[in-house]
Amino acid sequence: MINRKFLAAFVFVMVLGLSACGSAEHGASDINSIQAEPVLIETENVEQGAGEHQEETKEKTQDEQTSTAGEQQELQGQETQKEGEQDIESNVADDELEGNLASYRAKREDWTDTSLGNGVTGSGGKAQSPEDFNLYFDSSVMDNFDAREVVDAYSVAKKYVENTLGVTVTTKHTVYMCVDPRIWEIYEAEDKGIAEGYEAENIFVCEYCDNGSWKYLILVREGKGSAWEVIHNGSSYMEG
Repeated sequence: MINRKFLAAFVFVMVLGLSACGSAEHGASDINSIQAEPVLIETENVEQGAGEHQEETKEKTQDEQTSTAGEQQELQGQETQKEGEQDIESNVADDELEGNLASYRAKREDWTDTSLGNGVTGSGGKAQSPEDFNLYFDSSVMDNFDAREVVDAYSVAKKYVENTLGVTVTTKHTVYMCVDPRIWEIYEAEDKGIAEGYEAENIFVCEYCDNGSWKYLILVREGKGSAWEVIHNGSSYMEG
């Protein structure tokens, strides 16, 4: 009787145990099912957040690129404007210089002639300094030439205009001392253009008028005592 009760109790306990195990397994399964959903949702949120972050980064990069492009365009615009202003200032300065040159040259025609020898005459008596007409240049290089060398240079230039070029001038003299500051720069410039390779003391510049247009002659020599030679006729010593 005791054994039957014990066996029944044991069976009952086993059933309860199995039921409990079954319930535990079922509960664990339910828990696993419930826990799986938040993981999936959380993953989707992370992916969505990452996508949004990438989109924000892309938009930020595009904004920065747009901003940089805008700044570059603004800078280029400022540089272009500055260059334009410089060109205007340069043109105004050139126009003013040309006016001063015209005034001086017109006045020069009224000055008294002075013979320099060797068929060359110059202006004297009422002559005025180019500085009186706001024409400034350093003519101290002329100190390198004695009177004979200056006369020889003008003589060679005169023959070149009349005989080589065949120009018949309408001015009082065929050639004149150059009074254009832009041409006088050849003496101090590192790049002497057409006279490259010659020292300042071996370069001579003068000017003449051809049918209303003033042009410049560049003469050079190999050294003191050597003959002068015209190597260029034009409007700038930088012309090739």
